[in-house]
Amino acid sequence: MLSREELLEKLREVNSQIDEIQRQIDAITNEINARRALLEEIRKQLAEVRSLIDGKRQQLQKTRESIKALVERKSQIINQIRSLRNELIQINITLQKYREKLVVYRNLLSTLNEYVGGKVVEKEKLKRIIEQLEYFFETSPTNPEWERQFIKYISQIEKELNLVDSMEKIKSHIAELKNQADEYKNKREAIRSEIARLVQDLTAVKQELSQLKASREEIYKEIAKLKEKREELKKRREELKAEILQLALKRKELREKKRAVQDELEKYQVLLKALELAEKNRARAQAKAAITQSLKEKAEVLFNKLMNGERLTHEELKILIEAGYLPEE
Repeated sequence: MLSREELLEKLREVNSQIDEIQRQIDAITNEINARRALLEEIRKQLAEVRSLIDGKRQQLQKTRESIKALVERKSQIINQIRSLRNELIQINITLQKYREKLVVYRNLLSTLNEYVGGKVVEKEKLKRIIEQLEYFFETSPTNPEWERQFIKYISQIEKELNLVDSMEKIKSHIAELKNQADEYKNKREAIRSEIARLVQDLTAVKQELSQLKASREEIYKEIAKLKEKREELKKRREELKAEILQLALKRKELREKKRAVQDELEKYQVLLKALELAEKNRARAQAKAAITQSLKEKAEVLFNKLMNGERLTHEELKILIEAGYLPEE
């Protein structure tokens, strides 16, 4: 059986072990709390990154819609330009036909001018001459030869008058052709202006498309970086959860160890109390025996005095009674 000193030494050792285990438990608890705080921060960062990814995806969707609208607008402008250029080709073909007709009519007019000798023939004057000649013919005496010559002369003048009519018609037709050609030229200029405006619009659309595509690529890169960040945070989150789990298992083991040591402590405490109680009982018994021995020794002396005829005091008589030398009253 262990002595009191050995039990006290054991108690000090066990308490020291408990204190050390508790220190380790507290250290692990602090580590767990620190990792939990870091885990909470990681979760917040992860939520922020996910929110940023959602925002970037919405921005990407809007950019895609804008690109789609601009592509459609670009296609419309290209179709408009293509249509206008086709129309321009048709106008140029028509103008070429007008130019060819004008060349023909101008050549014809030039030929007629050469025929009349380049002089200006007055239509009204020719009509008056014909009227006068017809009047003169009707009122003049009859002469067959003269009539034939006269009719031939009138026919020549009428022919010249018809020629003037033809020249006037040709001039009118030339003027009409020029007017129509001018209208087509004006229309061609308007189309050219519209094409130039559409080309400017197309350039602006292409520039905006280029900017949006560059912006789209930048968003792709940002989303990729955010996803990479998200995966890093998720990985770190799982690492922290695993670390917390390992620390919690270690703390559980330490707590179980502490309980076992505490059980050992309680055992030594019980043994110490039992030892202390035994020591007290032994001391009490020894004290009682000492008192009994002292009382016996005193009683023997007093009993001898009594036997020798000496008078005893009341207190001395009580000692004899207590020691059993005299009966109790």
